[in-house]
Amino acid sequence: MKSEEVSSFLPFIEKLQERAGQIVRSFYGQTLAVERKADDSPVTRADRETEEVLRAIIEARYPSHSIYGEEYGEKRGSSGWRWILDPIDGTKSFVLQTPLFGTLIALERDGIPVLGSIHFPLLERLLIGSAETGTFLNGVACHVSTTSELAEATMIITDPRDLLPHPGHELVISLASRVRLVRGFGDCYGYFLVASGLADLMVEPKNLQYYDIAPMPPLLAGAGGVFSAFDGSLDFRLGQGLAANPRLHAEVMAIAEKVTNQSPLG
Repeated sequence: MKSEEVSSFLPFIEKLQERAGQIVRSFYGQTLAVERKADDSPVTRADRETEEVLRAIIEARYPSHSIYGEEYGEKRGSSGWRWILDPIDGTKSFVLQTPLFGTLIALERDGIPVLGSIHFPLLERLLIGSAETGTFLNGVACHVSTTSELAEATMIITDPRDLLPHPGHELVISLASRVRLVRGFGDCYGYFLVASGLADLMVEPKNLQYYDIAPMPPLLAGAGGVFSAFDGSLDFRLGQGLAANPRLHAEVMAIAEKVTNQSPLG
């Protein structure tokens, strides 16, 4: 895909993120009812209203495009373009008034994410990019770290319980024993830290939905990094997320293969 075709969407995504930030900030700090969805994840009026507005803006500008959002599902269009929306990634952080949540927007072409964006409305940071255009933080090109050894790496996780012995946690636990530092900032903020070179490795072992991670492959690629599942693929059905610079990613893949061949933790 030509970089000109991808980059033509950048101003529109910036507009979407600006509007989403206005809505999210208007709700932040208020006492909001928190509902539980079928998967036990929380949702608030802020999540729903943000997605409603984003969908309306997209439909007005690109009526033939499909849209898939966390709160309102799929609207099928006639073109090969599809927008993926997560209005508040980190609703738990939003409810706790911890400002590390963000709005995720990805754009697919024929089922492949080609452009990604994360906006942190309280921090006023916009990360946007693709393999074709590069990745930018508030308009400045950013790159993954150059850390070459796990022993010197900072690893980010979302849920501290991923460090407890449990089937599926084996790789996270193995990596935690090898890296220099582990921090639990989590959700999209961890991927932002890796893409911008502030952290070296983001690991999430399970339960990720497509809208949680659709922006990450193009964002990491544009920053010179790699995003994949634990088997090295882009099989989003696995619900896993691994982001790193290429050298660390290759090292993690070697460890993952060894861990897979060992007996699972009980």
